[in-house]
Amino acid sequence: MKRLFMIVMIITITVVFSGCSSNKDAIKINQEGYKYYSQGEYKQALEKYNEAIEKYPDFSTSYANRAILYFELGDHEESLADIDKAISINDKDAVAYSNRGYINLALGETTKAIEDLDKAIELKKYFDDEESLALTYTTRGTAYGLIGDYEEGIESLDKALKINKNDKTIYNAKGILYKDWGKYEEALESYDEALSIDSSYAYAYANRAFVFFIKEEYDKALADVNTAIDINPLIPQAYNTQALIYSKKGDSDTAIQIYDFLLSKWNNYADAYIGRGNEYFNKKEYGQALINYSVAADYGNKDALAQKGYLHEYLDQNEEAVEAFKEYLESKPNNYTIIIEIGDLYQKLEEYDKSIEYYDQAIKIKPDIYQSYFKKGLSLEYLEKYEEALEMFNKVLEIDEKQVDAKNEIELIDKKLKR
Repeated sequence: MKRLFMIVMIITITVVFSGCSSNKDAIKINQEGYKYYSQGEYKQALEKYNEAIEKYPDFSTSYANRAILYFELGDHEESLADIDKAISINDKDAVAYSNRGYINLALGETTKAIEDLDKAIELKKYFDDEESLALTYTTRGTAYGLIGDYEEGIESLDKALKINKNDKTIYNAKGILYKDWGKYEEALESYDEALSIDSSYAYAYANRAFVFFIKEEYDKALADVNTAIDINPLIPQAYNTQALIYSKKGDSDTAIQIYDFLLSKWNNYADAYIGRGNEYFNKKEYGQALINYSVAADYGNKDALAQKGYLHEYLDQNEEAVEAFKEYLESKPNNYTIIIEIGDLYQKLEEYDKSIEYYDQAIKIKPDIYQSYFKKGLSLEYLEKYEEALEMFNKVLEIDEKQVDAKNEIELIDKKLKR
């Protein structure tokens, strides 16, 4: 569960603008706009930001704030145009860089986000308060976590905590990074810290529940997720975890009921379609499973394509499986497991040259795993390219000399060559 941290600054006064009476009026209008924004009154907020921009077109903060509002309204093009305008007016506007970092992160442009957040931190003296800097460190920590650079992510979050050691959201973000890193005890400690600050913090309960779920401590997980839902019934991730727990407890019907409820409230929540698809798969309702995986993929969760591939493969629909796996690789081109699956499917289809292409890709990604060489050796053997096949089987034995199957294939080829 990843929560991104938005920075909406009411006031940003840089050295350039300091002491200017016209800026005081611009700041006042932005304050009014932010008040409307924080209350969810977006139309009135937009009117105020427009007013500020019309009266003071060179005040960068108005554009930076309107950019976040546009983003919340789903107008990403206008959002990015505004944030770029803010930076073009004042290239020392730390808030603008921080906001653009948030926007890029939410749009999946993680590398661009980190560049912007680094720039904002470089300009930290221009932040009006330390809280804004702490939020920037927090957003950057989240971004590093998304690219798997967990050490940098934790370091950034620790810098945020040095500024505000009592911010529950930072501990929550830290827990997420530790969870993704596979450091579950550290994740639990982080969530515990968040809850020690605010015992009614629903997101920490929901996230801690998921760690307990991973650790197969299902009773603790269920207790936490139920608490999260009691406190805040508007967290879709909590219901998703709740369904996963019931699935592991063997109660597939209850799991499906929870997914049905979740999707009746948040019909574009892709993970729930995958989960419900898995339940239908387990119940051997394969048509329903396929529908759910397809919808999940349409809503942007490409892992659903892998699930579609496995389902087609299970049903011996090998050509359909290949297509689903190939589509998955468009978003995750270096997934070793899926590449091997495609190679195996082509081998089943007796398209050995194509299988070899995928085994070669797998070898390039993970050259120290013997299975890729063994599978490639089999395809070469089926093509009667015995010398090349022998090279592969001997490579297997270089990696693991105990592999009996490779030894057997070598003996078999030697017999064929002696005939």
